[in-house]
Amino acid sequence: MSSTIVMIFDTFEDVEKYLNTIPKFQSSGAEAANFDLSRFEQFCQSIGKPQEQFPAVHVAGTNGKGSTCHMLDQIYRQAGYRVGLYTSPHIVDFNERFQLNGKPISDEALITFFQRFADRIEEYKLTYFEISTAIAFWWFAESGIDIAILEVGLGGRLDATNIIDPLVSVITSIGTDHSDILGETIEEIAAEKAGIIKQGRPVVVGDLPDAAVPIVNEIARDRQAPLVSIEELHPQMVAPVRYQLQVESELIEVRSPLLNPIQAQNIAIAWRVMEVLKDQFSVEKTVFLQAMQQMELGPARFEKLAPSQEWYFDGAHNLEAVRALKQSVQMIGTLSDATLVLCLMRDKVNPEVMKEFSEFKNIYYYSLGLERAANYNDIVQWLPDANPFPALNDHQSFRNDLNSELVIFAGSFYFYNTVRDWVSSIA
Repeated sequence: MSSTIVMIFDTFEDVEKYLNTIPKFQSSGAEAANFDLSRFEQFCQSIGKPQEQFPAVHVAGTNGKGSTCHMLDQIYRQAGYRVGLYTSPHIVDFNERFQLNGKPISDEALITFFQRFADRIEEYKLTYFEISTAIAFWWFAESGIDIAILEVGLGGRLDATNIIDPLVSVITSIGTDHSDILGETIEEIAAEKAGIIKQGRPVVVGDLPDAAVPIVNEIARDRQAPLVSIEELHPQMVAPVRYQLQVESELIEVRSPLLNPIQAQNIAIAWRVMEVLKDQFSVEKTVFLQAMQQMELGPARFEKLAPSQEWYFDGAHNLEAVRALKQSVQMIGTLSDATLVLCLMRDKVNPEVMKEFSEFKNIYYYSLGLERAANYNDIVQWLPDANPFPALNDHQSFRNDLNSELVIFAGSFYFYNTVRDWVSSIA
């Protein structure tokens, strides 16, 4: 292979300019992916195998994997460890994908990475996500972290993160999402998610659908991977910001600002991971409870957008996530009194998801200017009462209509920046 790169990386703007030339999954879908781990593994070998230089927790799942990663990051930081966190996609800035003890990677570190390795990135023709994953591996290795929390990007088996050998794997949930890539059935998707299970390494699993259980169990058994369930913890939300876990004979009350009953399962998963790793990374129960009480999931996860209005953003875009979103709404109001401003990628528009969204009182639809994005005509057949969202330059009258309303902006993380900018302009 011959190197073709001609760019000079002197500034962060140079980095952004280069990244913008590479197709992204958010705009191009599967065309931006390349499911050939051998090529990515060769690249990582050429830069010193950074993925082998730190212990890790590897987290997959249709829903809940981001929340669980943030919980584990908070727990181990609270316990005094030096923690690297890698998540995707980014909501606001590329740097936020990579965090060390809660702080994102610096522009200078990103510039250094591209100065050192841009020619090899071109040589191995890395995708956007592979570049992102390589940055995480390299930066965590360079920074001398104690432990990394790594979120799977898509699926598991063929995801770029899956070249690591973690201390423990996690599968938070399995549902129907990215069926064009991962498979049409729960069984097929379960096989892809369970592809992160490693030989002899424990795997913690959340509440999985019945069809997925035998698939995950079989793969774990074949790889002699101890399977750790949350079932005996009986996790539940007992009141707003109050959760419970049954740990043997003890009933543990967990206080957390998280507003969704589904978070009870993620809290239980984090507890099980903590138990599995107790010999290598000891965490006291009081530390766990403190971490949960201080939890923040970051932007776009049922985030309150303005202090003076009941306006929220949530990136729910598949069946299970939309159901969880509706539970969150019902913690603070009612669906019949809520207004939904929706934006979806075209591959997320299906009868089941649209039926869940249809329960909101007033529905508006915003068409995002991406190749993958659904337009108003794509969704109106499912939501005939939906109205087009007004042009943003006509936002004042719309704002006046919604001032006293409970408003949920939802459907895609890629909608977040547009909403955030709009809310900032009228706040």
